[in-house]
Amino acid sequence: MQRLLYKTIRYVLILWFKAQAARAAKDILTSVYEKEQVAGILREYWKCYLLLKPEVPPMPTLGGSLMVHLAAMSTAFYQEMTKRGHSQESATQLFYGIAWRVYQKMGKLSWRLAGIGNQAGYGRLLRATRLFRTFPFNSPSYIWHDAEPDGSIVGFDCLKCPVAEYFNTRNLSEFCTATWCALDFPLAEMWEAELVRAGSIAGGARKCDFRWVPKSELVHGAILASINDKIQRS
Repeated sequence: MQRLLYKTIRYVLILWFKAQAARAAKDILTSVYEKEQVAGILREYWKCYLLLKPEVPPMPTLGGSLMVHLAAMSTAFYQEMTKRGHSQESATQLFYGIAWRVYQKMGKLSWRLAGIGNQAGYGRLLRATRLFRTFPFNSPSYIWHDAEPDGSIVGFDCLKCPVAEYFNTRNLSEFCTATWCALDFPLAEMWEAELVRAGSIAGGARKCDFRWVPKSELVHGAILASINDKIQRS
């Protein structure tokens, strides 16, 4: 019964992401394709995802499972666009635009919830990142390690990322870095912060380091240089 509920919730969430991605794709792809062609792309990429679905590895958490299925959907879209003659760079850019529209909605919800109780600056940023690490980027599918408390910078490292692992099995680590990983930077802007990152697992590093600096803490870039130095030495 519990397993059935788990699969049902995941299915509903996947359909929500599918609908959001389709809405964004219709806006972005109409600059390149006719309306009927866009509908065809959406049909074909979904067929491709259904073919990839049986190979998606099981995850110990609902959030992790959802994210890896979204990685498979991302792969399907990328393959469909390259099949239609787009270069790797062009397919990546188109996907990035669509993915950001969806990621924005996730980020806005967390940011609003984090602001309940008049939280601001460091406190609100800490709460927003904790919400993301509670769902969908939760342990043990993801493994997190908190950086030494600073009081003004929200810092933690990701030591295991199932999405990076999935893209690696598809030889799409570069695509992952340019899309999924890159989306964290505009997310930081939306959360009134700046993200400092020295590397990512998808990019070949042993960890993804996250150092979120509230805009109120930025002083002529000196704090950013200090964070970069600490990351390099860790």
